[in-house]
Amino acid sequence: MKSKRLFQILVLITLFFSSLGGGQSVSASSSAAPLQDPIVINRNLNIWDATFIGFVSAGIHEKWSLDLTEPHNFEVKASTVAGDLVPLLILLDSNNVELARGTGSLVTSQSAGSYYVQVQPESGAGFYFLTLREVASTQPSASTVVNPASLNVGEIATVTVNLNNVPAEGYTSAEFTCTYDASLVQVSNIAATNLFGADSAVAINGPQNGSFIVAIAGTNGNKAVTSGPAFTFNVTALQAGQTTILCIARVSKGDNVLTELPSTGSTLTIGGTAPSATPIESPTSTATPGGSPQPTATTPPLESPTPTSTTAPAESPTPTLTSTPVESPTPTLTATPLESPTPTFTFTPVSSPTSTPSPDGTLTGQVIASKPVIVTLYEGNVPVTSATANPDGTFSLTAPAGSYTVVATSSGFLSAQGSATIVAGSTNTKPTISLLAGDLDGNNVIDQFDALTIGMSYNTSTPSAADLNNDGIINVLDLELLAQNYRQTGPSVWE
Repeated sequence: MKSKRLFQILVLITLFFSSLGGGQSVSASSSAAPLQDPIVINRNLNIWDATFIGFVSAGIHEKWSLDLTEPHNFEVKASTVAGDLVPLLILLDSNNVELARGTGSLVTSQSAGSYYVQVQPESGAGFYFLTLREVASTQPSASTVVNPASLNVGEIATVTVNLNNVPAEGYTSAEFTCTYDASLVQVSNIAATNLFGADSAVAINGPQNGSFIVAIAGTNGNKAVTSGPAFTFNVTALQAGQTTILCIARVSKGDNVLTELPSTGSTLTIGGTAPSATPIESPTSTATPGGSPQPTATTPPLESPTPTSTTAPAESPTPTLTSTPVESPTPTLTATPLESPTPTFTFTPVSSPTSTPSPDGTLTGQVIASKPVIVTLYEGNVPVTSATANPDGTFSLTAPAGSYTVVATSSGFLSAQGSATIVAGSTNTKPTISLLAGDLDGNNVIDQFDALTIGMSYNTSTPSAADLNNDGIINVLDLELLAQNYRQTGPSVWE
């Protein structure tokens, strides 16, 4: 019996210095400096789907180092094999900042980088088996991947930003806020993919001061319903160093609410120096000794020909004429004025009839928009009367009987236009109409130029036309409203 017990202890000691199983390798780094009280033993967690053995107590903790070369969803699990140990797992980043913890196990999603898994007793002490395995994540997230992850100065890498585990109902729009070290890399060629449809509306703000924003919305009912790349961009290495490139995502399901997703970034390492340019020699001219280059040929100036003869004008004789004036007789006339009689007129005033104005009529209706609406009656091209609709869009206009054109307008929306006949003493009601959001520049078409305005004004409140949902800030939710009416033209027919 005693020999069996000794054999079990020997097996545990052997397992303590070895691992069981095998799998895909993960690169592991050397651990940080050991902590004091309790003693921390540094270990390497360097094999996927393998089993390691360790021992912890109140005075001994173990810290396993782990390097990830790309984003991973993984589980670390500690199972007690001897003693009364209840293991506690703590995930730390490279600066020993706690990221997550769990009793017995923890499941986490992390980007590429250096991490530590510290095992210590929640209670008790004893031996444990430690396993590291990759798990499929079902939680929606965003990830930023740099390819290649190492560059020399002057080289270019492609960055892909992905939406992962997109739910079945999909996303109508997404906003990505990206950061990087602008002293190390330069961003260019930002381009959306077809994740939100072939003709998605895109608004870009920046790049500037190490950040930029990309907002994407599916147009005319399109959504992102599958996982995959949302957009790409290039980074050019400017100088040696290391920078994290991270794009944090917020998504909308069309309910005017933005939800931030867990987002992971990637690290780009830059080495080397910029290649030196080869100078281009300018052509050398041949000069004569002691002076400037001499021309090889000269062209003498052309002299104007000198006329050889001069022709004097001939003088014509001047005739002398003498005329004698002849006096005509002057007739003498005497006129006797005739007096005409002065007529006498008598005017009798005639009374003009007094016109009776016809009674006015009323036009009512409802125009739906997220912003104030103005309804105007026109006779020809001349406005007759107008009114601002109530907050619910209802309106009432009074005007003389007649035929008119009625127009409804709202800042940032396509106008609606129709005919209106007002009957004296009666009320005519137009059908309810919804204005189409997105015409920010007022040219009666909703297109990428309007989306460009949203990008230029992102996270501000001006121009007010771009704040389509009237919530005081211009962002992807306004782009989403614009995208619903993408490529529409106005005015809308109101009949």
